Amino acid sequence: MTDKEDRTINNTISIKASECPVTKVTVYKDRAEVCREINTTVKPGINELRIKEFVCIDEESIRVEGKGAATIAEVSFQSKYVTEDQATMSEKEKALNDQLRSLTEEKKALDLANQKEILNRQWKVLDQFAATAAKSGQVEKKDEQVLFKLDDNYFKGMKEFMKEYKAIGKQLENERLDLERKNEELDRKIEAVERNLNDLRGNYNTGHENRECIVVLEAEKEDKVYLVVSYVVMGASWIPSYDLRMFTEEGSLKIFYYGLIYQNSGEDWNDVKLYLSTAEPSVGGTIPNLPMTQLAIRKPIITRPKSRSLSLRKSKKMQTSRAAAPFNDIGYEYEQEDSFAPQMMMRGMPEMHVMEAEVSESTTSTTYEIARQSTIPSDNTEHKVTVAIIELKPTLSYLSVPKVVPHAFLQAKVVNNSPYTLLSGRTNIFLDNSFVAKAEIKAVAPKEEFECSLGVDPSIRVDYKPLNKVSSQSGLISKSNTTTYEQNIEIKNLHNYAIKIVVRDNLPRSLDEKIKVTLLLPQIDNKHPEKNEKVKLTKSNHLEWDLDIKEMDKVDLVLKYAVEHPASEDVETTLAIGN
Repeated sequence: MTDKEDRTINNTISIKASECPVTKVTVYKDRAEVCREINTTVKPGINELRIKEFVCIDEESIRVEGKGAATIAEVSFQSKYVTEDQATMSEKEKALNDQLRSLTEEKKALDLANQKEILNRQWKVLDQFAATAAKSGQVEKKDEQVLFKLDDNYFKGMKEFMKEYKAIGKQLENERLDLERKNEELDRKIEAVERNLNDLRGNYNTGHENRECIVVLEAEKEDKVYLVVSYVVMGASWIPSYDLRMFTEEGSLKIFYYGLIYQNSGEDWNDVKLYLSTAEPSVGGTIPNLPMTQLAIRKPIITRPKSRSLSLRKSKKMQTSRAAAPFNDIGYEYEQEDSFAPQMMMRGMPEMHVMEAEVSESTTSTTYEIARQSTIPSDNTEHKVTVAIIELKPTLSYLSVPKVVPHAFLQAKVVNNSPYTLLSGRTNIFLDNSFVAKAEIKAVAPKEEFECSLGVDPSIRVDYKPLNKVSSQSGLISKSNTTTYEQNIEIKNLHNYAIKIVVRDNLPRSLDEKIKVTLLLPQIDNKHPEKNEKVKLTKSNHLEWDLDIKEMDKVDLVLKYAVEHPASEDVETTLAIGN
């Protein structure tokens, strides 16, 4: 017999997982680690603690830590399938089922089809009455013709009837619209509850599986013990989100760093200490083997006339296998490892004066500790928590590409002097408390410099005038066409302070030696580019004006160039991005 079979259990303690409060949750990109606290009393000898009815759990990830006069001898997990009548439905599923039942009964009581039929009948009666009323006027015969007698009483009666017809018709139409609105609202609610119920059932085998964690504790005396059970659940994730608020007069950029959390693990996280981690457990920690890629001269396949078709078939098969081999060999899978339960903090956390996350970094990831206690229900909807409020001092400049968009975009160049790593995510941009745009921010490490667009500044007016062009023809034998283009741009600064702005426009680039493009204005010395202080021609054939505009002042820019080509040839214009 084994030691386990010889061991006598002196004390058995049973407790439901839902009775053990969740005190800490670490949310990863595709899962979460949940920590539950257990306070119990052990007796001398061997104690068996059974934690029952886990809703969702990865059994390979269970970790147990504790304090007190006892030793953790063993931690195991078992899952038992029970019959339908023995199964215990989770409180979350019960609530969703009750809600679905109530909504279904409400929809049935609404009886939309029957109610609409009643309204249609009322409309029909009203229309028939209107038709009868129209024919009920007094008539008289004259020369065998029937004529309506249009007296005051008839008009008065029709006026009163039309008033009632309009009122009753409006009431019937409002009742119909109200019925349809109620029905649509019930359909939306039922769909939402069914979706949450399906998500909940997708994470665990509802009502048929009893998951149980068994912790064996050895104690020399009766004493109180404190345990922390941590485990991984699926159906949880978080993504970063930002509000960038630029205050131009103060020259201050505030970044409100949020974490958007979603979870449908089957259990609510009420008043928990929350951590957001950038680690990716699904990738694992096993370094993949890099295969060797080998090249060899393909040997010719000798075919014989009698077996030509067979040899050709073999040749195709061999070619296919050779072509596929390198790709099959290179493919690999990361090994998934779930052993990433962080150590629990047994001591109380110091009081935080600023409601921002604390940052702890490991070699491969960053963890943000959310300052306040959080409640995240299992509803698969977005829940926002504040990670940090970062105040930075940016260098501001403006950029305008008026040919594409005749506006000036405010740009901020700033160094991330905070300890927070800014992950790539969506951003709402505010300029002096006014919402201006949505954008995406790229990942930025601490101490790294980055640029971000803060949207359009309406106080910088950009006027991109209509393009002027003049065409002429020259040559006697070899005729050529020359078209001169002139583009005028006006930039106004309506701020009460000076600004720096870069204005871009493009000079066409010739891809054919028959087409000649000559820049007339502005004049640029390509041999001595250092002489071109305020304007330059980039490798992309873009003209860039680097301007300083005083407060309440304006600048006029002129781009003028000539395009010459043979008169017998047509010029095709194409746009290329990034060339």
